[in-house]
Amino acid sequence: ALFVVKYSMPNTNELRERRSRTPTPTLSPSFESINSNLMPTKSKTISGEDHNEKKVGFLGKEDNLSVCILLVLYTLQGIPMGLCGSIPLILKEKGVSYESLSLFSLVSLPFSLKLLWAPLVDSFYSKSFGRRKSWLVPVQIVTGLIMLFVGTNYIDAWIGDVRGPNGVSSGPDVSTLTSYFIALYFLMSTQDIAVDGWALTMLSRANVGYGSVCNSIGQSLGFFIANQGFIALSDTEWCHKYLGLEKGKIILTLAGFMCFWGYVFIITTIVIWLFKDEENSRSLFSFSKPNKSTENLATKENTGNDQDLDDSKQDEPPGICETCRQIMSIFRLKPVQTLAFVLLTFKIAFAPVDAVSNFKLQEYGMPKSDIATISPFLLIVGLMLPALTGKKVSVAPLDVVLFAIPLKLFTSVCMWWMAQNTIEAYANGATPGVTYFAPLVLVMLANEIAGNLIFISLMSFFSKVSDPTIGGSYMTLLNTLANLGSKWPTSLSLWLLPKLTTTACEVLNSEGRWARLDEISCSERSQLACTDAGGTCNIQLDGYTVQTFTCLAVGLLWFVLYRKKLGELQQLPHSAWLIQKTDR
Repeated sequence: ALFVVKYSMPNTNELRERRSRTPTPTLSPSFESINSNLMPTKSKTISGEDHNEKKVGFLGKEDNLSVCILLVLYTLQGIPMGLCGSIPLILKEKGVSYESLSLFSLVSLPFSLKLLWAPLVDSFYSKSFGRRKSWLVPVQIVTGLIMLFVGTNYIDAWIGDVRGPNGVSSGPDVSTLTSYFIALYFLMSTQDIAVDGWALTMLSRANVGYGSVCNSIGQSLGFFIANQGFIALSDTEWCHKYLGLEKGKIILTLAGFMCFWGYVFIITTIVIWLFKDEENSRSLFSFSKPNKSTENLATKENTGNDQDLDDSKQDEPPGICETCRQIMSIFRLKPVQTLAFVLLTFKIAFAPVDAVSNFKLQEYGMPKSDIATISPFLLIVGLMLPALTGKKVSVAPLDVVLFAIPLKLFTSVCMWWMAQNTIEAYANGATPGVTYFAPLVLVMLANEIAGNLIFISLMSFFSKVSDPTIGGSYMTLLNTLANLGSKWPTSLSLWLLPKLTTTACEVLNSEGRWARLDEISCSERSQLACTDAGGTCNIQLDGYTVQTFTCLAVGLLWFVLYRKKLGELQQLPHSAWLIQKTDR
């Protein structure tokens, strides 16, 4: 991971270094510890034309330790997120409907709405405890405690693994599971705000960009452990096939996994609390407006005075009211409005492949253990891609997005095609061979590459266009829009899936052909009637097929209409993304 961090730093426009009396900066972390006058003054466009760059060297000893801490914190953040990815596969295996799965898909909504309480996290803190640790420590300890409490007492019943006196389970309690994991996601989104802000002062100015790389690697690793790792080690078939355990034996249970990571959360938090110092902040319950140091510093730059200012005069973090005013000012910018529309709409085309494809593979016969076996290849791609694409992404990020969108559209159709082949590959209990798995892995890898390219490129573009004087508010707003743009299409796709699927109750006649029983419905609630009549509910038109090709058409139309607009956004001068001085 350190290798990837060290060599995947994008060559973004560097901060112009100033000598300081202290080894680390004291600029406010959450609102970008970067003043606009510290950015290269020769950068003309977002695409990097005529830009000044300084190459980042190897990380120093202190930054190496900071990178390790950030990797741990972001990995912890990925654990509840990974569980939220594995629970739906378990629920689907237990026969939960797609409508219920669409409800559970809303658990990640707090990450899309964290802009609402991010100003609170930035403004309320204890000076003696530390600005970031004031939130990080209690949030992670509470997370650990509720994972321990629920894992010990309730999770087995909620997931439907507890049988009643008659030996029959009441089934999964999707509503309670959704509420619980929404609470976990709320805690992790709050932790994300605190860690993102701390990263900006924990790392030295020259290496502050490595924080986003730690975010990507740590979240991916944590998600993998709690998703694919947990699915594999809790599956009897996988443990028997690959670990040689007796049939019916597993390594992990959901309750045991949650309890273990609950302890890890608590212990890690205590260690960081006691042994990792944080720079002093302003005061408790701070609502004061930022001081005029930014303007003073800009004035000195414009008059050619290169005298360094004391760290005590650096920009202070704004309070809640100031932050809200800044966000409204950002929204009034025309380029931001255009970018907001792009972020909220362009992932409509990817909803079927992102939300439905794995469920369809499972529905058509693939065990979730096989899905987990393929996933390590996807993890490697996710970890190494920043290192391989860093230079291109940093120079022209939206060019990379324009390359990745058609690729992901193509892979969405390929995933649909592989899902159709899954029915035959697993028919009558057969075990597919390399002729099935090889193209499936290639398609999944291509889809993963396209998705990661879009994500990395957008993060790079956000960093480039954000007004450095209010960077925290700017970045949080753009990330919120991007998260919302990912969330609503996938939830809607799951909810619509059964409504777009046409089924019919059919029986085999004497000629061995299917005969339709029109008088019997095949809705999810009345399938039992068809079974009692000796029939089978067969799909006439799969909603997955309808969604795949409808979204493909929408995606191609969107790409034709907005391809040029994305290029124009990238070519805008950086000044077009800055709010007016009177609005700050």
